[in-house]
Amino acid sequence: MVSESELTKILEENPPHGEFTPYCRVDEMADTLTVYFENVADYSERLTDHVTLYRSIETKDVVGCRIKGISGVIADLPNYININHGGIELNMLFFAYRGEAEDSAIINDLAKTAADKNMKLEYCS
Repeated sequence: MVSESELTKILEENPPHGEFTPYCRVDEMADTLTVYFENVADYSERLTDHVTLYRSIETKDVVGCRIKGISGVIADLPNYININHGGIELNMLFFAYRGEAEDSAIINDLAKTAADKNMKLEYCS
């Protein structure tokens, strides 16, 4: 097992290459969607039963999220919006979780950030 100091040394000696690109990925086995807008040290904060926020340790800003049970939402999207070959606009997925959150402003912020960064989730029907 690698100690924390050894891991820190490895990471310092092998920094990530290139510029960070915001991303979203679906894990079909876990039935989750993971989104990262920024590449910063973060911690998780449970928002609802389905949505976990990732916040910057330094600024407390939302830098990503994880959504559980995403497959049902993705399967239902063609009933509500027209999906083109470019994928699903990620901001549309967050709409399904507005009703769960006590403070829907956070969900709105996730959607706005996804739209601002023009993030899309690949979709195959």
